[in-house]
Amino acid sequence: MNDLATDNLFDTDFHSHLTRLRELSASLEVRGGWPEESWQTMCDSGITAWFIPEHFGGNPQPAQVTSIAYIELAAACLTTTFILTQRNAAVSRILSSDNESLKSELAHKLAHNDIFATVGISHLTTSRQHTKDPVLKAIPNESGWLLQGEIPWTTGVEAADIIVTGGIQPDGQQVLIALPTNLPGINIQPAPRLLALNESCTTSVTLDDVRVTSDMLLVGPCENVLAAGSTGGVTTSALALGAAQNSIRGIQTEAEKRPDLTPTAMELSSDLESLKSTLRQMISAPEHPTNGEERETLRKKSNSLVLRAAQAWLTASKGAGFLETHPASRAVREAQFFLVWSCPQNVMAAALAEFSCVSITR
Repeated sequence: MNDLATDNLFDTDFHSHLTRLRELSASLEVRGGWPEESWQTMCDSGITAWFIPEHFGGNPQPAQVTSIAYIELAAACLTTTFILTQRNAAVSRILSSDNESLKSELAHKLAHNDIFATVGISHLTTSRQHTKDPVLKAIPNESGWLLQGEIPWTTGVEAADIIVTGGIQPDGQQVLIALPTNLPGINIQPAPRLLALNESCTTSVTLDDVRVTSDMLLVGPCENVLAAGSTGGVTTSALALGAAQNSIRGIQTEAEKRPDLTPTAMELSSDLESLKSTLRQMISAPEHPTNGEERETLRKKSNSLVLRAAQAWLTASKGAGFLETHPASRAVREAQFFLVWSCPQNVMAAALAEFSCVSITR
């Protein structure tokens, strides 16, 4: 699974950090809690500066490099890489702000890993949209806003200094705020047990009359504060491909002892390389902007591959793979994450269609 094009993108130091992430990942579930050493390894790799402009102290890299890095990082440790995506989502929202002083202050600190930021914006996109009242209310006052309610899903919040989140005013207008986690009235809830990625420390945050001053405003008030940020990309697909790559490597290891597994490994590997090629083409042709339909197709196929590869690894591992401590068992659980993480309706429908098709020869 050595991709020469991939190898040439990164230096030896980056690969050494990948190796260390993979080593730490093996015992992540056993240790539990916030993956401090793994996250420090991620920071030490230098990748956290890749998403921040140079004039803020960053070391920006082209999209082709960052997207392929996501694949390799997810193959090494999906949990820590997911945390990175949430941190980078916060960075993206901060950089899109017109609040120049706040943007400069936070971006410089983020570039040097002096602070950790994460996002809590699912209530503005997919989570709790059916509720009558806003999940998080932003009531204007003389100095800014009074925040009341809940941030449903926030990753790494126990380590976060800033949560980029949004509230809805009584007039329906929205505000996006860089919320310091040390303000009175912020209550981090115990993290619920998840099927996988528990070490991402993803949980909800309740806000009881939290006073936020206007100097922490990133965007708004306006109808849709998220429209000012990124319009979506291929990050989720990249992580799915990375998780699939990890499973395929597991099958390849099994195939070294059992040649009958070689056709399965080769077929899945071929699918992976095809999708990685598609991803590279999408991000290397700025003159032909990738539309939503193409990104959606990539996501559907990536989801299918990560699920099939994990199940194949479990099957190849036989009874040993059914042990909770076996890496194939973990891969199966982690693969399910892509069925619920940032999963739009059409991607969900494609998964359900695939699950409901009977293809067994009777």
